[in-house]
Amino acid sequence: MDSSKSTKNTVGRPTAGTSASQAPLDSSSSAARTPASNTERRQRVVDAIKRRIILGEIRPGQRIIEAEITSSLDVSRPTAREALNQMARDGFLIQEAYRGLRVADIEADSLLEIARVRVALDTEAISEILADQSGQRMAVLEAAWRKFEKATAGSDPLALHEAHVEFHRGIWEAADNYLLMRIWPVMEAQMTIVLAYDQFTRTNPARAHAIHAALVRAIRTGDPAQIRTALDVHTMDSAQELALLAPGSAE
Repeated sequence: MDSSKSTKNTVGRPTAGTSASQAPLDSSSSAARTPASNTERRQRVVDAIKRRIILGEIRPGQRIIEAEITSSLDVSRPTAREALNQMARDGFLIQEAYRGLRVADIEADSLLEIARVRVALDTEAISEILADQSGQRMAVLEAAWRKFEKATAGSDPLALHEAHVEFHRGIWEAADNYLLMRIWPVMEAQMTIVLAYDQFTRTNPARAHAIHAALVRAIRTGDPAQIRTALDVHTMDSAQELALLAPGSAE
């Protein structure tokens, strides 16, 4: 095999290779100069790149250049490299031989694959919440829902995105399942890229709120059939709609 050819990885799955966008990061913003530990500085870089992905300033497939990260965020090369490597491990970025890093791509097959996995894992989390006779796990979920409702009352795209991701993290946290929380960073990466693309292509906060409200109502009933229907509408139907808008999908 010719080692000069890279393997293209989309969100959630590897596919045959094509080149990535060469558009660099916007270097118009810089991080505040405050004393911080190595971990804090690394996380600051991760958060800054995630924010740009969420706001559509960095698009799926776009190349990430370490030197520009170092300059725009005023951090050292080792800090930038550690942050980028962390994001690659979590699935936000893809490492390509001889090409460097780029944001994971959006493709129709990947969207549907991620959706199927999410439904399965959310179903498991909800089952464990409902199995708790004390009601403590359900109380955690209800708290996550209240935070979501409060955050989605506004129109800030970053706040809306973070509320969406945190609500789903809240479901997994409420399940009190060690393995789910271990794999959450990987799922968060997939959700961040997919939801950012969703917000960019069809911003509709009212629709998002209605779908999540229906899911919460279904969970409160404790009826597996209603819960599965709500999850399918929330996750699978949304993914199928978004897949039609993804690059390379059939018109």
